[in-house]
Amino acid sequence: MENLIEVKATVEKSKVLLLVEGEKVEKELFQHFYYLYGIENVEIVAYKTHIYAFYNRLKKDYSDEEGNIDFEFIDLPLFLNDYLELDGADLLNEADFRDIILVFDFDPHDSQFDQNKLDILLDNFSDSTGRGKLYLNYPMIESFKNIESLEDPLFNKTTVHIDDLKKRYKGTSGYKQIVESTTCICNIEDIDTSIANALLKLHNNKLNYLLKNLSYEEESKYKLFCTVQCDKLEKESLIWVLNTSLLHMLEEYGYVK
Repeated sequence: MENLIEVKATVEKSKVLLLVEGEKVEKELFQHFYYLYGIENVEIVAYKTHIYAFYNRLKKDYSDEEGNIDFEFIDLPLFLNDYLELDGADLLNEADFRDIILVFDFDPHDSQFDQNKLDILLDNFSDSTGRGKLYLNYPMIESFKNIESLEDPLFNKTTVHIDDLKKRYKGTSGYKQIVESTTCICNIEDIDTSIANALLKLHNNKLNYLLKNLSYEEESKYKLFCTVQCDKLEKESLIWVLNTSLLHMLEEYGYVK
């Protein structure tokens, strides 16, 4: 399969800041994808906890007189310097980053799950060249490999039940166990360019499939999809399996042919 990523011809001096939820899988996954496609100048920073804690910290640090988050005052690199207690060479500077990407899990089984908080974050983190752009993984990062084959004919219909997210097995979520027992991708390092292309295409096609009968502006696409997911969860206790964080590769660097 030919390379589906067409890297921009103009090399930018400034970097991309990629804020991810976890320190292990997310970092390993995106470092590997950037390596495959020859993408450099990306700084990956782990927030080390879930999106609802992220929202709560923003509210603590940036609340206005009404108790709402005043997003106009948020400088994400500066915020991360304080939250992660960075110093010296590790300090982040807004002037270094031309784009900011945020990657977190949907985590509907978390006790702090709140659609309103997700809507607020998706509304206000919708531009990678501004405050940043948020991508959610449904239900979590492992969704990138929740497939039985690279041409999985059932992927567009694949869901996970909320009860499987709540289950625990030897300290691991039931969903992760399901993925590991069925996936055709054993290790991230086994992903080559051909497999990466197939994954990007699968997830991009599924997003388009699930939104095909809905009207929306491009900048509100991910908020709309979150609403679709929350409706599915409320009515059927199911979540569509979809990894939107992979799609930032397409939107930032190229397109699916």
